[in-house]
Parts: sequence; C-alpha cells; structure tokens
Amino acid sequence: MFLLLLTFIGLSVASVNAQVRIGGTGTDVPTQGSVLDLNATVYKGGLLLPNVSLTTLTALTDLTPPVATPADLKGLIVYNTNPTTGEGIYVWNGSNKWEAIWKKLS
Repeated sequence: MFLLLLTFIGLSVASVNAQVRIGGTGTDVPTQGSVLDLNATVYKGGLLLPNVSLTTLTALTDLTPPVATPADLKGLIVYNTNPTTGEGIYVWNGSNKWEAIWKKLS
C-alpha cells in the first residue's frame, strides 16, 4: 500500500513535456513554443501530408473514418490528389469548406 501511495505521489508531481522533436540528436530538445519540431539538420527530407482525393470541397465525406463534428477538425491540412476539385494543399475551415492554400497549376 505504501509503495502504491509513493508511486501516486511521484507521478502527480512529475513534470510532463508535451513537445516532440523528430530528427536531430538524442540530446536535442524541441524549440520552445512548438508542439512538433521537425529537425532537418540530421535527416534531409520534408513533411509528407496525408493524400486525400477530395470529391467535394464542402464536406468531410472523403475522410476515413467519417467525422461527426467538423468544428473539431478546424485547421486540418491535407494534400488533395483529385484533379477535378483542384490538386493541391487544402485546409478545413471548421464549418463547411476546404480552402486551398496552394493549388497545382494545370
């Protein structure tokens, strides 16, 4: 019982670091103010966005699994692979529209 109480107290006062750094060395820490820090000094590459074929730019119907609350996904960024709706990078506005950040030229 004493060990369980001691463990609980230890966990309740432990500092939690919610920042993540991908890349870099084992001693590198994430940049202050960032939640996700992609470090390109060790690994050379880029950020690969999820590829989604958006059949409509006014709904979240092309996401798997289907999403019940569109407001929760405000700021979601995807790469639209569908040339019919405009291939490019899109962000969900939180209510009823995918907005193009960048579109591939024809």
